[in-house]
Amino acid sequence: MSRHGNRNRRQTAGVAALEFAIVLPLLITVVLGIVYYGVVFALQQSLTLAAAEGARAALRYPLAANGGNAGATVGPRVLAAAQTAQAMLPDSIRSLVNSADIAQAIACTAPAGAVCVRVTLNLPTTTLLPQLPLVPVPATLTGSATVQLSPDT
Repeated sequence: MSRHGNRNRRQTAGVAALEFAIVLPLLITVVLGIVYYGVVFALQQSLTLAAAEGARAALRYPLAANGGNAGATVGPRVLAAAQTAQAMLPDSIRSLVNSADIAQAIACTAPAGAVCVRVTLNLPTTTLLPQLPLVPVPATLTGSATVQLSPDT
């Protein structure tokens, strides 16, 4: 009886090792995918937060800085928005974000004549993240925010 018991135990151990060998690559793939998409999500959140802070900087720009003329503060507000957005980016990705045209003044859809400031940050992922097979990642991550400048502020 003990000879058959040992044989069954060895066969059971062999089956467990075979099941582990089959499941382990799948488990590792799932865990790596979760970590990879977690990094992508964190980068996206950083871009969105930096763009929102840049847009807020355009709103906070003091009107009195240019003699109380709202039209004269549009350029400095756009510059303040771009500088703040860049400053809010983590050091590890700041140099990778295209710094041209981060912030720009655009015409708002309503009310007529209103001016908006749009802050857009683009981060190419091809140089930052390694390409993994069967794991699609966009070539560029984008964070953007738009604020409407009130003519009396």
